[in-house]
Amino acid sequence: MHKNVTIRDVAKRAKTSIATVSYVLNNENRYLRPDLRERVLQAASELGYVKNAAASSLKGKRRGILAILVAQFGNSFFTRMCVEIEAVARREGYIVTICNSDDDPKQELIILERLLAQRIDGCILTPAMSSRDNAILLQRHKVPFVVLERSLKELSPFYDFVGHDNFNSGYLATKRLLEAGHTNIAFMGWDSPIPDVRERVDGYSAALREHGIEKDSYIILLDELSPAAGHRMARKLPLPAITAVVLGHHELAKGALSYFQQEGVCWPKDVSVVLIGTPEWNEMLYPCLTCIQRPEKEMGYTAASLLFEKMRNPNWENVQKIFPCNVVEGGSVRNLLSGG
Repeated sequence: MHKNVTIRDVAKRAKTSIATVSYVLNNENRYLRPDLRERVLQAASELGYVKNAAASSLKGKRRGILAILVAQFGNSFFTRMCVEIEAVARREGYIVTICNSDDDPKQELIILERLLAQRIDGCILTPAMSSRDNAILLQRHKVPFVVLERSLKELSPFYDFVGHDNFNSGYLATKRLLEAGHTNIAFMGWDSPIPDVRERVDGYSAALREHGIEKDSYIILLDELSPAAGHRMARKLPLPAITAVVLGHHELAKGALSYFQQEGVCWPKDVSVVLIGTPEWNEMLYPCLTCIQRPEKEMGYTAASLLFEKMRNPNWENVQKIFPCNVVEGGSVRNLLSGG
């Protein structure tokens, strides 16, 4: 069986003490002759020595490992943020373990327990179904963490949070259609228990209410999160009585747009569309959709930066950072005011 190279082996090869090898490999600020330092590094390289991060963590040192636990890794919204988090961690000299809970709190708990056993230095968590129980586990083990995108109102303000304004995303999408003269507007979204997701419907309703449209005229369709559900909801749309639709999630949008194409319903001629989110496939549509852009890069960068600041500062005070959204114009909104 292959024997792991130890610090004792390095000391023997370099013909020096174990303490000296430890000083060199841990880059401690002690005076050592340059030739001795070089001899230790040469011996470590020749033997293929790898520092035992788990042993170091038992001595109170950091392992240099962060965890990102997301609820939907296949969702490009989350993967874009992961890319930014990993870039910040790499600059700080850390590696990142990315895990996917599939929006299952039980699976999330299993993953967190294993990550805690590995003595991670910090965690960025998108809670499965916005359950707070597993975030409490991180608090109990005194692992610094930042909650990303899905707020846990029961814990507030005792945790750090980075997210985007879901209410604003629904509001801006609906307002864009109202400004183009549409008043019969439907909303298609995810029937989710997650409060942040449901705020998109609230934003839709608020925009219509501001425009003087009665609640009886609101058309809100909610279903599970899948293209098949989007297809089902699109079949229920009372076309041509409605002239516009807000698509609340890009997974639902896939099914809805597929239904429109099958039925020969063209955007924006037959129905105007605004999508919350900016999936890559939108660039392949003609015309491409007008979208509500959420600042994934800024959110990922901020979450990682906050985590490192928290790890460095024992007197850290919790931060709640909510980013606004903005409209990215496409060709999917027909302007009824201009007769277009």
